[in-house]
Amino acid sequence: MAGNVLGLIFANSNESILPELTAYRTCGSVPFGGKFRLIDFTLSNMSNSEINNVGIIIKSNFTSLMDHLGSGSAWDLAHRRTGLKILPPYGGHTFNTLVESINNVHGYIEESPEKYVLVAPADIIQNIDYSKIFEEHINNKADITLVYTKKVINVLKSSFRSLLELNESKRVTKIMSMPIEEKEYNVTTGAVLVKKDLLMNLVKTAGAENKNDFVRDVLQPAVNKYNVYGYEAKGYCEFITSLKAYYDHNMDLFDKGIRDELFNPERPIYTKIRDDSPSKYGLNSSVVGSLIAQGCVIEGEVENSIISKGVYIGKNAKVSNCIIMQDSIVNDNCTLSHVVVDKDVVISENTNIHGTDTYPMYIAKRSVV
Repeated sequence: MAGNVLGLIFANSNESILPELTAYRTCGSVPFGGKFRLIDFTLSNMSNSEINNVGIIIKSNFTSLMDHLGSGSAWDLAHRRTGLKILPPYGGHTFNTLVESINNVHGYIEESPEKYVLVAPADIIQNIDYSKIFEEHINNKADITLVYTKKVINVLKSSFRSLLELNESKRVTKIMSMPIEEKEYNVTTGAVLVKKDLLMNLVKTAGAENKNDFVRDVLQPAVNKYNVYGYEAKGYCEFITSLKAYYDHNMDLFDKGIRDELFNPERPIYTKIRDDSPSKYGLNSSVVGSLIAQGCVIEGEVENSIISKGVYIGKNAKVSNCIIMQDSIVNDNCTLSHVVVDKDVVISENTNIHGTDTYPMYIAKRSVV
C-alpha cells in the first residue's frame, strides 16, 4: 500500500451541524480529549498505514489548523517530494461541497504519483488500519470501497451520513440517506477508497452537469455501474454530530477500554507537541477521575473532567463533569458542572454555571463570564 495511495482529508467537514465549536476554527481543529484535535485521528491513521502523501482540503477559518499542522513533522509527513500539503480555496472562491472541493484541487490530485485515493473527513474518532481496507479492496477487485460502522439509527432523526445495504459478499446494493425504521444500519464513516482516475472522471462528470452532491450525484449512480463494496470498521468509531455528541465522546475517554483502543501504542495518535512545564497542584487541591494535561495550575477541586493545557483552576473552585479547553481560567470560588469551556475563556470569581448530562452548557472562545 505504501506509496500507492493518496490521502485526502476534508478539514471543514460537517461544520453546519457543529456551529458552536466551528465558529472560529475548522472541524478538523476542534480540540478533543484535552490534548488532541479531531484531525489528529484521521491523519495519524493515514500515517500509521504508510500513506505518505496527504492533502488537507480547507475552505475557511483555517488559521488555527495550519498552526497545528505545521510542516507535518509530528505525523512523520515532512518529506521533500511527498508529505503533507495544505490545499486552500483557489482564486478566492469558497467550495461548499465535496464535488466542488475535489474539482478545485484536481491539479494536485492528477499530478500525484499514486494510483488510488483515500478520501476521508476530519471528524471521525477511531483508530483504524487503512492498509486492511486497501487489501480487501484489491481482493474484491472493487472500483470503490466505502467504510462503514454498525449503529442503531432512530427513524425520527435523519442520519447525517449515508446508510448502506449490502449483500452477503459485502457488495453495496443501495445507498440511502434516511432510515426507514429504527434498527441497526451500516452507517458510512465518510471514508472512500477509489482509483484516482475513476474518482476524477466521476467528479468531473458530476461537476459538468452542475451536480455537486457527492453521495447523490457520484456514489449512488456508481452502485449500478461499478463494483462498489463496503468495509466494516469494527471497534470504537464515533462522529461529532452535535455539541452533545462532542461532550459524550470526550467523556467516553473515562472508559479504560475505549481509551486503550483509541490510544494503542502500536498505532499512536500523534499531535502537535507544545512544551509546557508539568501541572502544579495546590496544597488544598483535589483531583478525582479526571484527565489533566500539562502546564495546568490546579488550586481547587476537579472531578470527572477533561482539563486541557495551560488551564488555571482557582482556590475553592469546583469543576465537575466539564471540558475545559486550553489556557482558560476558572477563578476562585466558581462552581462549574456539565460545561464545555472553549479556549482562552475567563470565568470570573464567584460564578456558578450548571448544565446537565443531557444538555451541557457551552462557553464560547475568548469569552469573559
